[in-house]
Amino acid sequence: MVRSGLNARFETAHAILILSGRYLLQLRDDKPSISAPGQWSLFGGRIDGGENPAQAIEREIFEELTIRPKGFVALWPMDYYDELEKRDARAWLFSADVTDVWGGQVLKEGQDAMSFSYQELGGLDIPQIMRDALDRFHSEKEQGVNAVS
Repeated sequence: MVRSGLNARFETAHAILILSGRYLLQLRDDKPSISAPGQWSLFGGRIDGGENPAQAIEREIFEELTIRPKGFVALWPMDYYDELEKRDARAWLFSADVTDVWGGQVLKEGQDAMSFSYQELGGLDIPQIMRDALDRFHSEKEQGVNAVS
């Protein structure tokens, strides 16, 4: 993965996690000091110095859920403006099926973790960048483009 524009933006890594064919989301803590407080979102977070996006997503998922999925599939980056940071950002997207490791998880960040069908996502309060990622992933999955089902 080529990473550029590090001076102008900060970078995050997020995973579209699949649990028994459904989308697993995190209900974010309701703290005004974090991005998307009280909203449903993808698991993930900021890329630390010295990490690449793949290392960051593995670390983030373990920190937030204490699980290690068998493999992450790199999807695509998405650029957006982060209202909390007041600057441009890049989110690196990954996907992984967590069905085999689910049950051993411990939620360490956020208020809750729940799985939803694609149709159920429409009624949730989700940050626009994460909704766009889910919509693109679902559309590509329907067309047979994604490696994770």
